[in-house]
Amino acid sequence: MTITRPDLDLPLWDDDDDLLSAVLADGRPRVRVRAWPRTEVVIGRGGDPAAEVRSDAVRAAGIPLRRRRGGGCAVVLDPGNAVLSLAWPLPGVGGITSAFAAVSAWVVEGLADLGLPGVAQVGVSDLVLDDRKLGGSCIYRSRGLLHYTTTLLLDPDLDGVDRYLPHPPREPDYRRGRAHREFMGSVAGVLGQAALGEFRAGLARRFGPEALESLADRLSGI
Repeated sequence: MTITRPDLDLPLWDDDDDLLSAVLADGRPRVRVRAWPRTEVVIGRGGDPAAEVRSDAVRAAGIPLRRRRGGGCAVVLDPGNAVLSLAWPLPGVGGITSAFAAVSAWVVEGLADLGLPGVAQVGVSDLVLDDRKLGGSCIYRSRGLLHYTTTLLLDPDLDGVDRYLPHPPREPDYRRGRAHREFMGSVAGVLGQAALGEFRAGLARRFGPEALESLADRLSGI
């Protein structure tokens, strides 16, 4: 199966293509968690950069602007984020809503195990705690393959978010028009800066390959 670009107007966010290719090659699921190494702006499959990105600021900073295969509005990735990526061999092309809910519930359960109880999926794709966004997810489905990513806001650069992103043209109801700073939370804000190192290490352990067995139960029958 060929993994194709969704469009030609922006470079593709292809950082998980090694996972996708491996799953397509041997039919075994893959998961990983990474501390994000750089600052960049990533826009959704059908997003409009003119409406969602302060392009002049992005160009002036010399940071990448790329497009992901999944949907949703533009986001800023920076070293204050952790990105959880999942590639799963899922037969057919349907079941995207059920699969999204199942994977999100698996992530929520894992975050509770790491000391963040009460996180919930709100709207289409946000992970929310105490009415503030703690993570954003997207999903891409092709025949035989499910690709899910969630960006967890550990200690995000909110100055950068303000600098590179205007208020989005679409928002979930729970945002209620709030500015980025009033809307976005962080793990550091909940657990404290001193706990971030342990939390990062816990993410890698909790969402390692051995955790896929419990997800398989959730995805069975989809």
